[in-house]
Amino acid sequence: MKPSQQELTILRMGQNGEGVAALVDGRVAFVSGALPGEQVTAEVTEVRKNFVRARTLRRHTSSPDREIPPCPVFESCGGCAFQHWAYASELKYKESRIKESLKRIGHFDQVAIAPIIGAQHPYNYRNKGQFPWAIGPDGRAMLGLFARGSHQVVEVQECAIQDGLTNRVLAAASKIANRMVLPVYQETADAGVLRHLLVRSSKDGKRALAALVVRRWDARVVAMAQHLMEAVPQLVGVVANLNPRQTNVVLGRETIPLAGESSLVDEILGQRFRLSASTFFQVNPEQVEPLYRTVQNAIQPGTARVWDLYAGVGTLACLVAPQVESVWAVEVNPESVDAARANAELNGLKNLAVEAMPVEMALRKIPSSAPQPDAVIVDPPRSGLRQETLEGMVGLKARQLIYVSCNPNTLARDLEKLHDGGYRIEGVQPVDMFPRTDHVESVTVLRRPSLA
Repeated sequence: MKPSQQELTILRMGQNGEGVAALVDGRVAFVSGALPGEQVTAEVTEVRKNFVRARTLRRHTSSPDREIPPCPVFESCGGCAFQHWAYASELKYKESRIKESLKRIGHFDQVAIAPIIGAQHPYNYRNKGQFPWAIGPDGRAMLGLFARGSHQVVEVQECAIQDGLTNRVLAAASKIANRMVLPVYQETADAGVLRHLLVRSSKDGKRALAALVVRRWDARVVAMAQHLMEAVPQLVGVVANLNPRQTNVVLGRETIPLAGESSLVDEILGQRFRLSASTFFQVNPEQVEPLYRTVQNAIQPGTARVWDLYAGVGTLACLVAPQVESVWAVEVNPESVDAARANAELNGLKNLAVEAMPVEMALRKIPSSAPQPDAVIVDPPRSGLRQETLEGMVGLKARQLIYVSCNPNTLARDLEKLHDGGYRIEGVQPVDMFPRTDHVESVTVLRRPSLA
């Protein structure tokens, strides 16, 4: 056996779908392609002070939970982590990951964590896809997803976690681009036209909206949009997003309608929301309902005023507004603010006000139009809450906080600081919003005991 190879027993699952083993020198090994309980020969690919990374060369024993991935590019594509693992085991891992983060980072030993809400359909659930263009080995344009840990595009002709309509648009777009000989953007040369394809489909899977992200304007993009709508009749519209910058950021600042509609109306829990191709909106229509219903159910009877921070297009603000006297929503993105106001009007909500400002500013200077809240909802990005935000939230002294999180580590960090500020965790509800990936969502409800 080569010096770079190790015989390892996989002890548990780690993040990103890597098995975790212990080396004789005390370091940890993260082993791609290995599952808990398996004995493998692995080749070390990266050496760090406290850990190594390795890839499985041979499996000497196989886990009874091992499954054959339905996706032919699972091993190389970075879109999924767990297609080779039984879904029931994935759910147990995600639930334990939240528990371990709360204990290790937040120092919470006794927290009521409800059983995770799993998905009935762990495949073909995503109703939004984002695919980079690249030049294939044969010189033709192709669409796909980035390989694990790189910006190398792996061609994906049909994604196992995308819904059927998104996959139809994906297949049609690459054929049309090659037929029209539209040049693909090349990052190193900062040249070409096509950068990304974005597709958003409706909850019922019968309507979709597509966006062609382009480096520069090209008249052929209009023709491509028309051909795309002809190829996929369920498309209600195609837009172009101009992104001339040499950057990894997907979207640019300008969006131009090309054919049909430039937005799509969808529905959650009886309310309607108008969405653009770039709008942030939960991508699993089956699982978003139990997630948001958990938030609705957490609002105490008699609650008068609610603040919704990081409001986005106003989804949660709209959903809780019928339960309370007033909702004050805060969002920094001007486009999302306009969408949130339009969504409030679309649903006939007169008790919802939306302000365009950073959350930190809202917490520093409370306007007269937004009196002290009884409950505060936060749904921050993966980076969690800034220290200034945490201090401002504690200073509000709302009797209830509802924290929607997509990152157990930053959640645990923030909960410890909120606990130090006088809040106590009533319970955590994990929801598997992203089956077959390493991501897990949760709703944590906190209360100030002195105001109970």
